[in-house]
Amino acid sequence: MKSKMKYLKYIFAIIITVFICFFEFPYYIDAPGGLDNLNKKVKVEDSYDADGSINLTYVKELKATLPFLLLATINPDWNIEKKTSVSIGTLDYEKYMNREKVLMKQSYTSAIKFAYEKAKKDVNVDEEKCYAIYVFEDAKTDINVGDQILSIDGNKIEKCSEISNYVKTKSENDTSLILVDNNGKQYERNVTYNNFDGQIAIGIQIGIEYVLTTTPKYHLDFDANEYGPSGGLMIALAVYNSLVPTDITGGEKIAGTGTLDSNGNVGEIGGIEYKLKGAVKGGAKIFFAPTGENYEEAKKIKEKKKYKIDVVEVKTFDDALEYLENNIVKK
Repeated sequence: MKSKMKYLKYIFAIIITVFICFFEFPYYIDAPGGLDNLNKKVKVEDSYDADGSINLTYVKELKATLPFLLLATINPDWNIEKKTSVSIGTLDYEKYMNREKVLMKQSYTSAIKFAYEKAKKDVNVDEEKCYAIYVFEDAKTDINVGDQILSIDGNKIEKCSEISNYVKTKSENDTSLILVDNNGKQYERNVTYNNFDGQIAIGIQIGIEYVLTTTPKYHLDFDANEYGPSGGLMIALAVYNSLVPTDITGGEKIAGTGTLDSNGNVGEIGGIEYKLKGAVKGGAKIFFAPTGENYEEAKKIKEKKKYKIDVVEVKTFDDALEYLENNIVKK
């Protein structure tokens, strides 16, 4: 009997240990990431060599197991968030993540297109993939975030502008059948056109992923768990550096963050505190921060922590490029 009780105690102890170590609470933990060398992520055929590196910075998202939750309560650089707190409007956590993955594709292909154009290299848009990245609360549709729109009422969509042009021909309460692709499977979605502040619309926001043909060719090698549009600026800098003979890294570790639109404008992002701390941890010399609140916050953190890193405010791609050319490139 004693042997049986001892055995049950061991089983109970194992169950408790597994629960403590592996059970995930409905939270996640934000923490400083590090540097992600883009030489290993964006590979350009016959590229010029770089003595230094251009790096993404990122927020590390930790699973909310009990040990990590306890550590987060005493680590000032870690922050506990409820999964529902990252929702935007009607987006739950899963839809939010789908949206972020689509935005990453949009951001990265736009950045590559811009970099090739800036370096005066051949780049052609073979296809535009049009994704639903947000569905408004008043929309009368079963379209999901992450759906790629293939056709509307049998009309194949080849450019995303064709969607808005078609919608303009509709009246309130008209209906359409929309063919979409979601994770490799096709579905038929329904929509009833609605009046949004005097304008007839489906009630979705569209994100565009470019399918490009370039000379020289390029290849992206990102992990499935990477998401978000904030790497646009740094990807454009890395691709540009691969295409031109002058090494803009000057042998240094260059880090930063910020979205990049088709005109080369840098946009603000989230998690600037974690990204700056990750850049410092990774030994970067420079950290590019989007102008506005991002830059002001990064500057305050640098001064408070007395970080030995140059925090550089950028409004455009050219701001970052000119800074590197004037301050980093070794003559």
